[in-house]
Amino acid sequence: MRLAVLSGKGGTGKTTVAVNLALSWAPYRITTYVDYDVEEPNGFIFLRPQIQSSSTVFLPYPKINGACTLCGKCSEACQYHALAVVGGQVLVFPELCHGCGTCGIVCPVDAVDEVKRSLGQIDVGERDGVQCLQGVLKEGESLAGPVIRELRHLEKKHISQVEEVIVADCPPGSSCSVIHSAEDSDLALLVTEPTLFGLHDLKIAVRLMREMGLDFGVIQNKDDGGTLIREYCTQEGITLLGSIPFDLEIARIYSRGQSLMNEPKWADLFKTLGERIVTEVNLRKTRGERA
Repeated sequence: MRLAVLSGKGGTGKTTVAVNLALSWAPYRITTYVDYDVEEPNGFIFLRPQIQSSSTVFLPYPKINGACTLCGKCSEACQYHALAVVGGQVLVFPELCHGCGTCGIVCPVDAVDEVKRSLGQIDVGERDGVQCLQGVLKEGESLAGPVIRELRHLEKKHISQVEEVIVADCPPGSSCSVIHSAEDSDLALLVTEPTLFGLHDLKIAVRLMREMGLDFGVIQNKDDGGTLIREYCTQEGITLLGSIPFDLEIARIYSRGQSLMNEPKWADLFKTLGERIVTEVNLRKTRGERA
């Protein structure tokens, strides 16, 4: 069972939900937590896993050798403007390069060599029975895609049994990074908050899920008893899987970088929410088989 935890905007409590759900399942199920929010990964702050291994993610970029005739075909073909013929030389801008290799393909004299640069790293660890993976984009880099792809590849290698639970903590928003980290999930959990901004961005996330054809449900965080999110879910026929109350105790625990599962009151809440989610996934699978 693969679950993608998403939010239309940052700050809704997406990582809080993902981390505590993973910890709630760990005593009963093989559970893996994967932090795909590679630009700002913070799941490990709360999980505090024992790091077992780290690996570097590299991206190739062109290096022009002495065979170059300054024909300019490489710069003309590069849609990312990572090369430019200026003043009798070819300038290469590695930070703009996406590693597609087009420049080497179009070069008529084999003047393009490939060298690698570090984009970020992937860490693997374990805590209380939860296998933990995270991607970390190098400071100053803007290309999250290659790190997410490598992390997704590593996630698939770690899946050992059919009944394993994968909790994918996805980036906020609706970018390509969100799509790559959420695709092929059994259920997407859209975490929102009862504000107008929260509702606005929830609608964007809902539209994305429908475009992707993913089953999804909503989890309302910071529930103040209002009807804003509930009314929207009712109007759209969206399942409201559960709510987390607006409570200063949660904020205090969060500010200390601790898991809510350490407190019985909140542990019971996430265990109940976890059971509700498993039931929902099984129910939708059954409906799909019947259809």
